[in-house]
Amino acid sequence: MRFDLSASNGLQVFSLLGTTYNAMLRARKNELEPMGVSLRQSTVLWGLKSVGRPMTVAEVSQIVDRDHQTTSQLLRRMEKAGLVERRKGSHKRSKITIVLTPKGEEVYDQSFEKYKIHDEIVSCLSPEEQNNLKSYLTRLRENAIARSALQPALPSLLASILGLDHQ
Repeated sequence: MRFDLSASNGLQVFSLLGTTYNAMLRARKNELEPMGVSLRQSTVLWGLKSVGRPMTVAEVSQIVDRDHQTTSQLLRRMEKAGLVERRKGSHKRSKITIVLTPKGEEVYDQSFEKYKIHDEIVSCLSPEEQNNLKSYLTRLRENAIARSALQPALPSLLASILGLDHQ
């Protein structure tokens, strides 16, 4: 039995979202490649810079949408590259926090100075269409999360950075 793709608006939207997302990721990877920075690393740098304070590994995990162990491994690689530094508080039970190093600041500036590709991609839409699309995608995401029960709602820290905490 063959499934008629055109009979399912949900599947069409899902396919379009997936292929659009993947194409935009590839475009950003191409933009970052000359700097030797991965997408996840640039996301960590962006999160640290946006929050403007040291962050715990758990907070960074929310930003990159990965589990604690995977995030710890990413941060170890970034620390080895000199992009971030782990700092332990002065108290015995203090959490380890992550801060940008001067090199991390420099790489952030370079990688986000060139952060043009997504704006170029969405420039085919009017500002009103862009706002509508963001609203539609937010509603779809929240509905999908409510039905999945596998992923929490958008973490408040990330929602705040993205300006979605008051929608």
